[in-house]
Amino acid sequence: MMSVKRAPIPSPLRTIFCLVLLVAAGVAVHPTVAETQRVICTGCFFPRTFGENFDSVTPPALPVAWLATNAQGPPPLWVTSNSGVPSPPANTPPNAAFIDDPAVISDKRLDSLSFSFFEGCCVQLTFRHNFNLEASDVDPNIGFDGGVLEISFDGGNTFQDILAAGGSFISGGYNRTIATDRGSPIAGRQAWSGNSVGFITTVVNLPYIPAGGRLRWRLATDTSGSGEGWRVDTVSFSWCEPRPGCPSTPRPRPTPPPRP
Repeated sequence: MMSVKRAPIPSPLRTIFCLVLLVAAGVAVHPTVAETQRVICTGCFFPRTFGENFDSVTPPALPVAWLATNAQGPPPLWVTSNSGVPSPPANTPPNAAFIDDPAVISDKRLDSLSFSFFEGCCVQLTFRHNFNLEASDVDPNIGFDGGVLEISFDGGNTFQDILAAGGSFISGGYNRTIATDRGSPIAGRQAWSGNSVGFITTVVNLPYIPAGGRLRWRLATDTSGSGEGWRVDTVSFSWCEPRPGCPSTPRPRPTPPPRP
């Protein structure tokens, strides 16, 4: 059983009215853990959260309905991990999702379970991550190996960068641009690269997701050089949900959480 704080279980009526529907092979998603950043809801709206901290499984297994693939390059794939580099191995012990940073061209992807937001408003994604990826030691703006966040609106058939899809970073956004002369599958794109020096917090305002939403943490590497890898933990969503029976009111605007 996952060692997280559980939110109150909504009634069937409330679920029908406005709760987020998660399509995850019939498996319920655990509410978020501590450190969750939440939107501030007012008037006829109240906050809801759910999340994943990868602690309900035994490494290297991933949670149900999460999918790891290598579009290019050798194994391993994304796994859950409770030891190793970059250190510390998890934000909420024991586990985090982890992928290596090899010295060859690779394209390694971790897709979340599928989800849909109906009446929910102002959805924010928060996650903690720890990366040490090959980057230029001369130009602090250039990365060689890097990670990006992508989103799908069709259940995982197609993906695009979170910024191109209408999302926006509140904190912890991309910090470098991937070099275009080393064969990276994401050459020229903004990404996370270099050394985060431990876990940092990223908060994202997500675009409207009516159905078939899926997130992807994608690590791409180039022809040479390597790093320690990328760890992702404490993934959580927060949003504003209308109260059943409340008069129709304008949707609230998301309030940025405090910077870590």
